Amino acid sequence: MKRKWTVILTVIALFAFLVPSITFAQEIQDNQKIFNQEQVDKLKMIIDKKELSPDKTADSQTGLSGQLNSGLSSAKSYPTRKGVILVTADAYKGLIPTGHAAIVYSPNRVVESLSRGVTIGNNNWYSSKKTCYGVTVRKSTGIQDKTAADWCYKQIGKPYNWNYLNTGTRDSFYCSQLVWASFLDNFNIDLNTSDFLGAIHPMELVSTDKTIIVYRK
Repeated sequence: MKRKWTVILTVIALFAFLVPSITFAQEIQDNQKIFNQEQVDKLKMIIDKKELSPDKTADSQTGLSGQLNSGLSSAKSYPTRKGVILVTADAYKGLIPTGHAAIVYSPNRVVESLSRGVTIGNNNWYSSKKTCYGVTVRKSTGIQDKTAADWCYKQIGKPYNWNYLNTGTRDSFYCSQLVWASFLDNFNIDLNTSDFLGAIHPMELVSTDKTIIVYRK
């Protein structure tokens, strides 16, 4: 009897070990279908032709399309202003061409959604990523950008959203969905494009004409 239970427990343990691997493999296949590598590469080529622009300042009272912006910061500096969006084209674990996105919360911290859910990360993408874009929303003010970052911060602890087509949920988030939702829900600014059939690729936050690039690596 003891041997029988040992076998049963071994089978259960093996099943518990294999299921996450099988699930993750399926997620890779599904996400590769949604975010085709060729399409991502084309998007990156378009983005890399866009020029760098000065960023708004933290206390700006209008968006960059306004007439009375209270100030601009110089372009090319790595962004530490609260509310700037960070995007990398780096493939997840070298496998999934999803890239990654986050929003600056402080000079040293970002809010991002990783496989373990929404969390705080290091604002060091200038060294930790092979590629990095800093973008700011044209029509938002510096104060509104702070609100967007605070909204993302309040989502910390929520799980990762593995269904990239389910952008409507606010119970879980993937990285670019989190950033996108912060501007959509608070200011009705939709940073999504039509490139990926309803899913939001991080690079779309850069390619949309509603943002400008203030930093590129």
